[in-house]
Formats: sequence, structure tokens, C-alpha cells
Amino acid sequence: MVNIRTEGDTKSAFYSNWKSKGSANGTGLLASLIVMCSILALTTPYFFSVENGLNILRAVSFIGIAAAAATLVLVSGGIDLSMAATMALAGTASGGLIEAGYPLPIAIGVGLLAGGIVGVVNAVIIVGFGINPLIATIGTQFAARGAAYLVVDSREVFIMDPTFNWVGQATVFSIPISGILMFLVFLFFAWLMRDTVFGRQIYAIGGTPNGTSALLSGVPRKKRLYQVYIISGLASALAGLLLSSYSNSATGFNAMGLELPILAAVILGGTALGGGRGNVWGTLAGVLLIAVITNGLTLNNAALAWILVVQGGILVLAVVIDERRQAKFER
Repeated sequence: MVNIRTEGDTKSAFYSNWKSKGSANGTGLLASLIVMCSILALTTPYFFSVENGLNILRAVSFIGIAAAAATLVLVSGGIDLSMAATMALAGTASGGLIEAGYPLPIAIGVGLLAGGIVGVVNAVIIVGFGINPLIATIGTQFAARGAAYLVVDSREVFIMDPTFNWVGQATVFSIPISGILMFLVFLFFAWLMRDTVFGRQIYAIGGTPNGTSALLSGVPRKKRLYQVYIISGLASALAGLLLSSYSNSATGFNAMGLELPILAAVILGGTALGGGRGNVWGTLAGVLLIAVITNGLTLNNAALAWILVVQGGILVLAVVIDERRQAKFER
């Protein structure tokens, strides 16, 4: 006999899961963040400076925006490894048009459109053709990265538009605008996932293999997954534009390798690789923890190789934690 949850049941299950699992996980991450900050403060006098804190917030903003969208994708039971490449594609598409003298709204619109197109392509391959999302987005990752290089003929575009660069570099009351934008994005995804029918349906889709219970409950599974991957593409494009604004430049190399820190942050934040569980506030804590560790290593003059080793170790640790969490959840 199949147990069919109503919309109210799904909402209640989400609240119960969020309180019992998400809150505990968030508390653990917060404690880890405090401990890590304390350790790093002992290794360098610059760590607790206001300037360094603002630098961390600027540097983490575009990663955070992508991670917020990645949370939605993982909760639905999918994965999107094309996010970093989409960031580069959006940056080069907009940067190339700005350099060519096109109006800023058109340039930004084209960059966001590029992200939306990648999202549509991902959705068609994954939902339409039934291809495993890991394999599908690895393929679109290479395609988007190649397109990012082709758009600017494999060169670096220097963006001189002060209005475009203002978002990534300016501050309001000493707070980076990019950081404010990131928190607004997290607020949006928190509302979307917790307080809307769309969000509850995404949890239902990811909560069982192939979204069986969601289908039996009348949830439009394919439509919702199309929307999830399009949202992911648009959020990745926004993150890419913010990265180009922050760095005054756009190149096909932008955001190279950021897929793994983004994924690690989401998993550390309590989102299950198998779908059905997670919230964006846990993801934010994961993003900040990884950013603090990376910043601390940089301040201590650690070589890039060691930073990569640590980031890889964090990803492995995140997967191990997720496996143990899933085993406990199933008991």
C-alpha cells in the first residue's frame, strides 16, 4: 500500500525535519566556525581586522549566491556541476558586450540569458531525456566553459564601466553591496523553499527515489525540475556577473574549480546528496566556514597547492558526514 502525503503532510514533515535535523546541524556548524576563527586569530593578527572581514564577505558573495541555488537543486534530488562554468560564460557574455559599447542593461540581460539557456539545456537533458544529472552537468560544464572562452576569443576582457563595477566593489555604511546582495538572495531562497507550494513540492520530489510519492500526490515533477535547473542557471549567471564586477574583468577561466567548494558548502550545511533534506541557512554557514578556512590559509602564506588540498579534504569530509547523517536518518 502506497502512503500518499498531502500538501499539508509534506509541509509538516519539512518543519519537523528542519527543526530536528537542520537546527542541530546549524548549531554544529556555528560552533565549528567560532572555533576555526579563534584558531586562525592566534596564527595571524590580521584575521580579526575589519578590513579582512569585509574582504571575506566580498570574496564569498558570488560563491554564496551559487550555493544558495545549489541547495535547491540538491534538495530536488539533482546536482548541477555546470554552475562555475555558467558563471564564466555569463561574465564573458556581458563583459564582451560592455567592451563593445552596448548599453549596460542589454549586456547584463544577455549574461543572465546565457545562464538561463544553460539551465534549459540541463533540464532538457536531465528531465526530458532522463540522463543522470551528474553526467549531464559534467557535459554542459565543459560546453559552457568552452563557450565562455569562445565569446571573447580566449582573452581577458577588462571591464571599465563604473556602474557595472560598483556592485562588486562599493559599500553601503561600510558593508559591501555584494554581501548585501548575497544575503538578499539567501532570504529569497529561504522564503521560496520554506513558505511556498513550489518549495514544498521540491522537498517532496527529492524525498523519494524518482519522486514517486510526489507523482502520486499530483506534483508536476517534470515542470518543477525544469524550473529548478533554470533557476540554478540564472543564479549562476548572477554570481558570474558579480564576480566580474568584483574583479573588473571577464575571462573563460573565471570561477574555475569553484564547483567543489560550492558543493562542499551545501553538503556541510546539512543538505542531503540524495535529496529531500536541507535548508539555505545551513548552506550559508557552510559557505562562511570554507571562506574563513581559505582566508586563514592565505593570510598564513599557504601555497595554492595546500589550499586546494584542504578544499578537497573538506569536500571528502562533507560527503562522509552526509553518508553518516543519511544512515542515521534512515534508522
